[in-house]
Order: sequence, then structure tokens, then C-alpha cells
Amino acid sequence: MESKHKNALIGALLAVVFVMAVGYAAFAQQLTINGSAEITSRWDVHMENDGANYNPESTMGTTPTGSVNVEEGGLQATFTANFTSPGDKITYTIPIVNAGTLDARLSNITLSSDTPGMDIQGLVATSEDGNIKYTVTSPGTGTLNANDGRATITIVAEFVDKAEGQGNAQNVTANLTVTMTYVQA
Repeated sequence: MESKHKNALIGALLAVVFVMAVGYAAFAQQLTINGSAEITSRWDVHMENDGANYNPESTMGTTPTGSVNVEEGGLQATFTANFTSPGDKITYTIPIVNAGTLDARLSNITLSSDTPGMDIQGLVATSEDGNIKYTVTSPGTGTLNANDGRATITIVAEFVDKAEGQGNAQNVTANLTVTMTYVQA
């Protein structure tokens, strides 16, 4: 009887080993997963020439002249001003558009001119270069929504009345660079 139990036990153990071997063989198969991914997002925050304009003002009667032009690609804009009298100023407005598929926000704005003297108070920065004073109003740090979010930057160039500089105020050239850094919101 004892030998029957031994044979049954050995048979059962062989059956378990056989099941384990078959199970191991089934799980030891090579698993291959293939796939691909495609990024369809597009980053496109730029200034637009359509809507870029200037508004001249004069306190002495002769209206200053100027121009504003957004370069192709919308990453750079240039403007000119020709003043005749102290107090003359031109206000430039340039639209900023998010034509991409990602939300964007302004993370940094810096001003640089030929002569330092920048003063930043909140969303407004000023810089003086000789007899020319610039006031830049930031478009703010709100989100520019994807697919046509809009904001506006405003730059005021003004002929400042400085008594000590009146003799040298003619043919003055002043340069200003405004750099805006946008990041994904």
C-alpha cells in the first residue's frame, strides 16, 4: 500500500513539474511591442504688421512723422520717429498673436538702449536716451490662448524738453530694443 502511495505521489509530483515546465515555456516567450508617436503641436507666437500703427501728437503744432514695420516672420519690429519740437511724441501699438496650438504667456521683458536709464514699474518700463524718452507698456503675463490669442505692446517715444540739451537736440538718434520672451503656459 505504501508503494501505491509513493507511486501516486511521484506521479503527482511529475505532473506538477510538467505543468510548471509548460507554464514557464508559455511565459518565457519573447514579447515585442511596436508603436509610434507623432507630435502635432505648433509654436507660433509673433507680432503682426496688420494692426501695427502709430499715433503722432504735437504740443507745438507741427505733427511728428514716423513709421512702424513688423519684419517678415513677426519676430522683430522697427519704428522711426522724426520730432520737431519738445513735447512731440508718437505712440506705437503692435499686436502680438498666438497662432500656434499651444497656450503661451509672457515670462520676461527687457529693454536696452544706447544709454542706460531704464526704470521698470509693474507693467510699464521707461528709458531715456538723450532727449528721447521711451515708455513701454507690457502686454502683461496673461495667457495667450492657442489659435488666435491676442495682446498688444505699446511703445511711446517722446522728445523730452531738456534745457541743457536744446542746442544739441537736432539730428539726435536714439535706439531701443525690447525683448519679449514667451513660454508655454
